[in-house]
Amino acid sequence: MRIAVVGLGHMGKIHLSKLVALEGVEVSLIVDTDPLCTAELSEKTGVRSCRDYGDAIQSCDAALIATSTETHHHIGKAFLEAGKHVFLEKPVTVAPKEAQELIDIAHKKGLVLQVGHLERFNPAFLHALPRIEKPVLIEATRISPFTGRSTDVDVVLDLMIHDLDLVLSLVHDEIRSVSAQGVCFMTDNLDAVNATIEFSGGCVANVAASRISPKKERSITIYETDKSFTIDLLSGKCISIVKTGQGTTDTKEYAATRSDAVLDELQEFIDSIKGYRTPSVTGHDGLKALMLAARIKDYIADKQRISTIQ
Repeated sequence: MRIAVVGLGHMGKIHLSKLVALEGVEVSLIVDTDPLCTAELSEKTGVRSCRDYGDAIQSCDAALIATSTETHHHIGKAFLEAGKHVFLEKPVTVAPKEAQELIDIAHKKGLVLQVGHLERFNPAFLHALPRIEKPVLIEATRISPFTGRSTDVDVVLDLMIHDLDLVLSLVHDEIRSVSAQGVCFMTDNLDAVNATIEFSGGCVANVAASRISPKKERSITIYETDKSFTIDLLSGKCISIVKTGQGTTDTKEYAATRSDAVLDELQEFIDSIKGYRTPSVTGHDGLKALMLAARIKDYIADKQRISTIQ
C-alpha cells in the first residue's frame, strides 16, 4: 500500500517514522513546503520528497495529512476527489461545512476518511470503555506549558477537541446547552478555556483546556451513580471505584502495558482501507467534535461581544 505523508511538522514526523517501519506499506512521497525539512527526512528515510502535494496524488493509494488545520479541507478534498483514502490529523477541518464536504466525497467514492483523535487509542481509556455504562458527570482536564506549536488555531481546536471527542464517544444523547469562558494570553486566539456541556439525558461534562499552564496534565474522570473511572491519559493508568454497599467501595488500579497509540491508529487506517474494519474515528466523528468546538467558541465570542457593548 502506497501512502503519501503530507506535512512534516511535529505529528507528521511521528507518523512518518511509524509508516516507514510498517510491513506492507510504502511511503511513496513526503511533502512539505520547507525544503530543508524534506531534504533531511528524505535522506534519513530514503523516501522521495517534494514541496507540492499535487505531485503526490498519482503516486499513492492513500494520504496522511498532518498540515496546518486551515489547509486540511483543500488538501483532503484533492486526494479524495482523486480516489485516494485519507487520514486527517485532528481537528478534521476549521469549519463544520468543510468537514461535511469531505465526508460526502468519501461516502460517494467509497473511501476511508479517518481522523486522528489519538486518545481513542489510549490503553487506559480502552480499558475503561467497556465498563462505562451511563455517565452522569464527566470532568476532563488537558493543560500544557506554552510550546508555540499549533498557534494557528485556538486551544479549543488545539487541545480541548481531544476531550470533546472522548465525551461524545461516551455520551450519545443530544446536547441541551453549552456554556464557556476563555482567555487570550500568549496569542490572539483563545489560550485557556473552561466549558460545560449539558446533555438531554442528564449528563454534564466539564472540560478544561489550557496551553499556558505551568504543568502538563491529561486526565478524564467519568462518574456514574455507583462507580467512577479516573483515567490518567499520560501515564496510562485507570483507577476505578465501585460502590459495594453502604459506605463501602472496591478500588482497583489498572496500569497499561507499553503501547503505541499512533501505530495503532495507523494500523487501523490500513486495515480499514483493506476492508477488514471501520475506523474508530470516522469523518463523522471528527465533524461532531468540531461542531461542539464551534458551539463553545461561539458562546465565548457572543459573551465577549455583549460585554464589549455594555
